[in-house]
Amino acid sequence: MINKSLAQARIGPLSPAAAAILLSLAVYLVWTIATYLLEGRINLLQQPTIGGRYVYVLVANVLVGTVGAIWALRWLLASQIVTVVQTGFRSLRRTLVVAVIGAVLGFGLLLQSQPASLAPLVLWNGFAQVLPVSIAEVVVCWAVIGGSFEAWAQSKGKVVGIIVGIVAANFLFGIYHYAHSAPFNQTGMVFFLMIPGLITSLVYFLGRDIYATILFHNFLGMTGVMQNVDLDLFSQPLYPLYALVVISVVVLIAADVFFIRRLTANVPQNRNE
Repeated sequence: MINKSLAQARIGPLSPAAAAILLSLAVYLVWTIATYLLEGRINLLQQPTIGGRYVYVLVANVLVGTVGAIWALRWLLASQIVTVVQTGFRSLRRTLVVAVIGAVLGFGLLLQSQPASLAPLVLWNGFAQVLPVSIAEVVVCWAVIGGSFEAWAQSKGKVVGIIVGIVAANFLFGIYHYAHSAPFNQTGMVFFLMIPGLITSLVYFLGRDIYATILFHNFLGMTGVMQNVDLDLFSQPLYPLYALVVISVVVLIAADVFFIRRLTANVPQNRNE
């Protein structure tokens, strides 16, 4: 069963629902500030360095956006504010099927956008460039922010809860880009990015699978990033980039196993599926 002391946890005088909102916004704020300090402030996208990329990805996206955010999800689950289904961490068999669907749909949209290059190595490097950030974006904006706001509003009805979750996740996803390098920190771009953000919201809230959402969202993110990188650089193997991908994926799975799966191992199956 879920740990009772965690399930009864409160933050001061706040109700569990209000505490969930506060916690999710705190995670979001720390992640956004870390993004600005390590990426946007130094315009890292336009002036890339291996050291700078490693620090940015490992601190902002792996430590805060993945480990910290999934720890927050653990608290939401332990407090019974959200269900396992709402978090998007589903059974392996279901995830494999839905992830393939999400990847195919995302790749199809990428092709429709006419990317700067269709060379396999360029596409792979673009995918690898975006993935560590996509993991953090989906976990923070959709699982943590979207999930907590959905739970807060679902007393008004399931549909209302989903709509509130979508609005909160998508709006804060767009605003977070002010912390990034140009051109993603420009107001026009910030609000434009809410369009693919809305599509990601639909995939997350209808599919309820975090891995499928990450893959789908990653293909959407590749379009803009590939228009603002050096394609000559992306036409050769980038092994340091691949190492970051491995680290990001391993940490995501480890956080899933140790923070989510262990906590919910004895949750009745109808809550897990």
